[in-house]
Amino acid sequence: MAAAIGYGCGMGGCVEEPFGRDIKLTFYFTQKNEAESAAASFAEVLSVDNSTIEFVPNNQDWNAKWRESMEPAQIADGVWVSPTWLEPPKEGRRAWLKIEPKMAFGTGHHETTRLAAKMLIDKSEAITGKSILDIGTGSGILCFVADYAGAKSCLGVEIDEDCRENLEENLRDNPPRNGGDIEFLIGTLGAVDTSRKFDVVVMNMLSTESIPLLAQICKMIKKESILIWSGILADEKDEVITAAKQFGFNLSNSQTENEWWCGAFSCS
Repeated sequence: MAAAIGYGCGMGGCVEEPFGRDIKLTFYFTQKNEAESAAASFAEVLSVDNSTIEFVPNNQDWNAKWRESMEPAQIADGVWVSPTWLEPPKEGRRAWLKIEPKMAFGTGHHETTRLAAKMLIDKSEAITGKSILDIGTGSGILCFVADYAGAKSCLGVEIDEDCRENLEENLRDNPPRNGGDIEFLIGTLGAVDTSRKFDVVVMNMLSTESIPLLAQICKMIKKESILIWSGILADEKDEVITAAKQFGFNLSNSQTENEWWCGAFSCS
């Protein structure tokens, strides 16, 4: 959750370190107002009131430290995510998704990303040859996972203009496999061509942002479609399941990691 807030406020990188029995998180911003906005969000959303803001005169110092702290993330058995400059272990590796950890959320280090990615891979048989819509695509990572799982086409929609450059870089480093197609759109769901219908919808978003989208999603899916919904706190799952059922989505299976929950829903 803290990382999501940081990225949302324009974080350039972060370092996680042991701090006694606790954990110290250091977030790096290029603008002071971005750091102040993040600190305010930490206090409001996470009830963290011990944030401190310091000025670091040499950006290269923190950038080097951040790079040193980075490690490849395994999002599913044999499927790794890391930047091009940080190769994951070769032994047992089935796929390497190359994601630059910039301003876009989705590097494989967060539980919600891993849960959605695992669900996509687990449902490879149902995804092969199908069309995918990824709402709130961030870095585009779930489109690349869906492509790996055999999807025919993937459209990632992201409202944050700051993600554009990162999406272009990641698409360059992860070209579609086996004749598939991946494209990204900066804008809201309303910007998607209304004639397009999708077999699978995936969204990794907080419930407050994703529940209001269900009515639109219903207009964009085919019959017998699948909804993969991550970014949900475990204690909110009942609310999400109820909301989904009101729009004809029935829970088929789910996964949890720490305090996060991801569900797969079917719609007939």
